[in-house]
Amino acid sequence: MLNALGLIGLTTLLAPWLGRVLDARAGWLLALAPLYGFVWLLGQMPVIAGGGAVVESIAWIPALDVALSFRLDGLSLLFGLLVTGIGTLIVLYAGSYLSDHHHLGRFYAFLLGFMAAMLGLVLADDLIAMFVFWELTSISSYLLISFQHERAASRRAALQALLITGGGGLALLAGLILLGMAGDAWQFSALSAAAIEGHALYPAIMILVLLGCFTKSAQLPFHLWLSNAMEAPTPVSAYLHSATMVKAGVYLMARLNPVMGGEDGWGSILVVVGAATALVGAVLALRQTDLKRILAYTTVTVLGQLTMLIGTNTTYGLQAFVIYLLAHSLYKGALFMAVGAVDHATGTRELVRLGGLIRFMPLTGAAVALAAFSNAGLPPFFGFIAKEFKYAGLIELGPLGWATTGVMIVTNALLLTAAGLVFIRTFLGRQGAYPRTPHEVSLPMWLGPMLLAIGGFLLGAFNNVAEVWLVDSAVQAVARGAIPVNLYLWGGITPAVVASMITVSLGAFVYLKRQAVRHWLARWRRVWQVSGDLLWDRLLKRIFIIAGQVADRFQHGSLRQHVALLAVVGAVFALLGTALASSHGARLPTASPLSWAAVAGCALAVLGAAGAAMMRERIALVTSLGASGLGVGLFFLAVGAPDVAITQIMVETLTVIFLAMVLNGLPVVQVTGARNSRRRRVHLAVSIGFGLALTLTILIAIGQPLPGDLAAWYLANSLPGGHGANVVNVILVDFRAFDTLGEILVVALAGLAAALLLHRDDNAPAQGKLAHAEFGSVLLRQGLRPLAGLLLLISLVLLWRGHNLPGGGFIGGLVAVCAAVLIALGYGVAQARRMLRVPPSMVAGVGLALAAGAGLFGLADARPFLGSAWLFPGGLPLGTPLMFDVGVFLTVFGAVSHMLFRLMEKEV
Repeated sequence: MLNALGLIGLTTLLAPWLGRVLDARAGWLLALAPLYGFVWLLGQMPVIAGGGAVVESIAWIPALDVALSFRLDGLSLLFGLLVTGIGTLIVLYAGSYLSDHHHLGRFYAFLLGFMAAMLGLVLADDLIAMFVFWELTSISSYLLISFQHERAASRRAALQALLITGGGGLALLAGLILLGMAGDAWQFSALSAAAIEGHALYPAIMILVLLGCFTKSAQLPFHLWLSNAMEAPTPVSAYLHSATMVKAGVYLMARLNPVMGGEDGWGSILVVVGAATALVGAVLALRQTDLKRILAYTTVTVLGQLTMLIGTNTTYGLQAFVIYLLAHSLYKGALFMAVGAVDHATGTRELVRLGGLIRFMPLTGAAVALAAFSNAGLPPFFGFIAKEFKYAGLIELGPLGWATTGVMIVTNALLLTAAGLVFIRTFLGRQGAYPRTPHEVSLPMWLGPMLLAIGGFLLGAFNNVAEVWLVDSAVQAVARGAIPVNLYLWGGITPAVVASMITVSLGAFVYLKRQAVRHWLARWRRVWQVSGDLLWDRLLKRIFIIAGQVADRFQHGSLRQHVALLAVVGAVFALLGTALASSHGARLPTASPLSWAAVAGCALAVLGAAGAAMMRERIALVTSLGASGLGVGLFFLAVGAPDVAITQIMVETLTVIFLAMVLNGLPVVQVTGARNSRRRRVHLAVSIGFGLALTLTILIAIGQPLPGDLAAWYLANSLPGGHGANVVNVILVDFRAFDTLGEILVVALAGLAAALLLHRDDNAPAQGKLAHAEFGSVLLRQGLRPLAGLLLLISLVLLWRGHNLPGGGFIGGLVAVCAAVLIALGYGVAQARRMLRVPPSMVAGVGLALAAGAGLFGLADARPFLGSAWLFPGGLPLGTPLMFDVGVFLTVFGAVSHMLFRLMEKEV
């Protein structure tokens, strides 16, 4: 499982490059990744069919007991085969369908990224990991739906889908957290029906989980996003909106049915909502003339029926759910791809302009015929078996089942009518008025529909194979207890067969009278005026109006008032928090011995901050702030934290330089301030109150004992385990190296982003007195070069000795930046760049690569990522932490230098 997921994830990263190099041919290479996953899943079928499960897990957040736990059982096997099998065909199809698109490689990346997220969703056993994959499908589907982002309709549809499914995702997250708390387990396989269904939180869990599932699987009233998502390219519609994403909600309902389906509320809600969704989708499908929208609304109908079947919790109902899920994925994927082929070949999807295409597109027509027959539920196709079992499952419910069967007959009849429109109206009869001369599409575009349609036929004709290897294990995974599974094409004259005969007759009648039915439906104008899209647009408009009104009240443009309000609210909450902590026994820490050096540092920090508050000149203000920072550094040094003190001094030095250059480039403006003495007193009171509240909160926090004795563990293991006497540096580059890797990544991204914002046109002529160097004094410039060399040497010493003495890569990198800045100030940025020889941005990239590469040694030795590896040449400990620290040094130096150099060039 992990190999399949990792391979698809890797191809996601390589797809843009392969798309540029190989164009449409890249699809054949990229399709190998999902094909590998499909073949691997096929190889697990004997284990799953025998009642077993395949489990793989890797630690993710051990402290929270969160792991990337994957479990393959009957249900996840069925979904995994659909995700990878249909995904393979879609990748090939997309290469031909979008062969002339200039962003084909990007499309491949979005598609494969979605595929990896969907596969992770159906395989995940951990609740939180499943939710992460759930949200990744929403994000990747947004990118796919908005792929043609130059069209306003595509952007609107993508945003609508994201907001609806994302909003449901928030509800689902709350529901999953409550589910984990109620079940006292965070894996699906460990949840117990007895613990959950009798819990007081069960109603809240059910509502929140179903809200997330209903939004994802387009149940009424959230169905409107699915039809609008047809603005996406056809490969997206064929994959996301027939076989994968829209079935994610159905999958989760099926997954939780064994532990939540025992209560009447669960089944009643699913049956009622599913039936209403199915009926609305079928009626709306009949009103459409665009083939893709017809298929979209029939998908809404099927999703409603699947939801309804889960709610039955009957023997036939759950069998019908699994059979119909598989049958629908096969025929709907085939029909969507075939409709895309029709659009590609004729230039239109409008029914009124189509007809007689079988003469021009015989292969595509044959695939549509087979898929449409399965869609209509005709024997011997798999869709026929699904329809028979659907009726049998509903009839098992009793009076409610008979009423729901009536709704199912109507919806299935309309599905048969839609199948007739897609095949008979499009491919048979008189030749249509095509925008361009039709032609048969290329192999990748008809191969997928043909294979899927034939699959629906073969599974129906040889249903015993599907029963043994797929359906039985999936049904057992969904059911609350063991269910006997027995698929058949003919079981005699039963009520289900009678209902099926009525369905076919009614569907054929509606097809023959389709114009009259459409005219009759059109008479219900008041009903159709209640448009979900119209309500959605009005809702968004109202939200924006309210947001604007709120913003007008608070975004008044006064920075002083914003800061004052923030300080007051922060102080109030801080005091409330300290009062609550005190009521639970929290006390202030014991005072440490007085250090006059620390007192001097605090005094300098306070005086500098006070001076900054009163200074009017910009440079004086920056100088005062620098003095405050130096006071803080002196305090750290006095209390025995030399590493932090050196870092503080270096950061403060560079900050002063940065602010001085920024403020020097700003236009001169009149200094404004509160002239009213009463207002100034209020500001003073707010400042003092905020400072006292924050100080009290910090004292309360540090006065509480930490759970465990982590500090003692670090002290005891720093030298024997990390081969270093400087505990701080050993923590940064060894024990908590993964945290540090994230921090230097942020540093690199921030530096590169700031440099990009400061970028100027290199062809523009330099203006002003700063064209070459900041300092014109020859004497000063001659003194800067050796000083810069000395700083660079000190930075290397700090880097080398950091594992045992105060120093390290971060501090050394900052000192090296100071050396580079001195050269740039004295001789100009161009001279500094020439002396470096390598662009600072490249230095940062090499540093990140070194830091990340240090973690690979641990993986190669079957240890965690960034686990340290050591050599002892001549007794000298050399290990991957040193390599990691060099990466930190280069990243900090490259990112900060790149930003400061760009700022100096901007000044020019």
